[in-house]
Parts: sequence; structure tokens; C-alpha cells
Amino acid sequence: MSDADTSAESPPGHRPLVIVGLDRAVAAALLAPGRADERADWGRRLDDFADAILVGADLVLPGHSGPWGEKRTERGGIDPSLAAIVLAAVTSRAGLLVAASPLRDHPYNLARRIAGLDHASRGRAGLAIAPTDPRAPTGSPWTSAVPDAAAADAVIAVRELWRSFPADAVIADPARGVFAESERIVAIDHRGAFDIDGPLQLPSGPQVWPPVVTFGEPSPDLARVADLVVTESDREVVVHHPRDVDELADLLTGTASTSVDQDVLRDGAVSGALPTPTLRDLLGLAAVRLPTGGRILFPAAETDTRQPVGANSHVR
Repeated sequence: MSDADTSAESPPGHRPLVIVGLDRAVAAALLAPGRADERADWGRRLDDFADAILVGADLVLPGHSGPWGEKRTERGGIDPSLAAIVLAAVTSRAGLLVAASPLRDHPYNLARRIAGLDHASRGRAGLAIAPTDPRAPTGSPWTSAVPDAAAADAVIAVRELWRSFPADAVIADPARGVFAESERIVAIDHRGAFDIDGPLQLPSGPQVWPPVVTFGEPSPDLARVADLVVTESDREVVVHHPRDVDELADLLTGTASTSVDQDVLRDGAVSGALPTPTLRDLLGLAAVRLPTGGRILFPAAETDTRQPVGANSHVR
């Protein structure tokens, strides 16, 4: 579970990371309107069992038999980012990995959706990058680059967008008539498989850079930019891939939770004694120090000292 040797034996007593993969069709069935009154219970059970929920698993799990099962792409389903937003409302601890392909979803849209999910889930969002989407038309409206190169470049662009609008640039200071230090909101001027000026439309989320994960055997370029590479032989990660809601129920029913210290974490979060861990925490990733620099789009303006406090605060 890293960019190093993922097949190494786990140390004695070390508990592997537990991921539950939900295909788009399974997520749609689980979150169907007729099951609305069951969502809170599903959320608690997923929190108890899993460290992370992979939404859109059919996009990223390899297409051959093995520990993760066969690839299932022929059925309908719900967009993974939409399903993850619903799951964010009914879970409190499990990470939410959204599977997506930049050949279908432009990197700007991916950056915005994952950042929004990171805010909504209080730092539990992540991106599972898929070079292709079998359901998407051949080719891409966004780039002529080959899928692996496009995916790797999309990860770079998404991260640049995530740092283009620092959350602490929003200071909301009515005494000075300043809502945001707008000179800190910058264009990224990314040029590659995708050309994106930026900045992102919303401030960075709690994690700043939500984790980017790949599954299977990615290209060297994609493996190099991912935070984690998970393979089927990886002993540090267990991926459960239920075929339908019934199989998911069997997985979660009558099975002791294997998520690390989940009772302690939940009880502490409820009491306020412990913060809910971010997905970066659960994956053992270090906190991010934001890179700086970029083309300033909104130069700082003079503070309007003539305004009454609280009246029509403006962006500086």
C-alpha cells in the first residue's frame, strides 16, 4: 500500500486497511429512494466495518478473476461523487474514495467535486483515479493524450487546483471590510494533457490535498504521482467487492469490525475528546504543506475604512 514494495509481508499484529468497494450499480441500489429510511443504519455498519468506502469500484478494480473478483461494468448506476455525498451524510468515520476517469470528467470538475466532498465529510474524501471509463464514448472531449498520460497529468492539475484557493485566505473581517485576501487566490496556468488556468471556485478542504489512490498495476507515470498504489497481492490492504446489496449485507452482518480502534475513535469523536481522523490519517499519509506561488488574479485593494462595520464587506 505505497509507492514502495506493496507485496511485502505485514509485520506481526499489524492490521490491514479495510476497503469496501461499491460498484456504481450497487451504490445506486443501496441509496435508492425506497431505501432512504435504511441509510443511517447502512452508514453505521459501514463505519464499523471499513476504513474506507470505494465508490465506483467497477471503474478501478482489475478486469480479471482474483481476490477482488471480476470486473463488472455492464450495469447502470449512480455517479460515484453523488453517491459519496449521500454517504458522507450517514457516515462519520470511514473514508470516501471516489473513482473517476479524467477522460470522462474534466480535472477541474474532479477537483471541485472532491474538494466539496472533503468539506462535506470533514476531511474524509479521496480520489481513486481510473485511466478509462468503459461506459464513456471512445476518446475524450478534453484531451488527445493517451489515457495513462492523461490520468497522470490530471492528478497533477487537480492538486494544483486544490492549492489555488487557500481556505485561510477567507478572513471575513468586517472591521476592515475584507472578506478574503484575494491576492492569495492564484491562477495555476497548468499546461499538459489538460490546459487549465484556474483557480478553483471554492477554498481548499480540510486535507488540502485529499489522497489520490490507484488500484491494480498503473503505468509508471501514474504510479509516480499517486499517494498510494494498491495491488491485489497487497497484504496491507483488504478490498471487499460485494456483487449486490444482499452480498454487502452479508459482509456487514454478524462480522466483527476490523477497522482500527473504531470504538475508541467513534466514542472519542462523539464526546469531543478525539477528532475524527481524516482519510490521510487513516492511510498513514503525512499532512500537506501547501506550495506557494502562482499568477495573482485579484491584486490587493485598499481597505475601505469609510464603510460601517459589517456593511457590505467586500473581497480585498
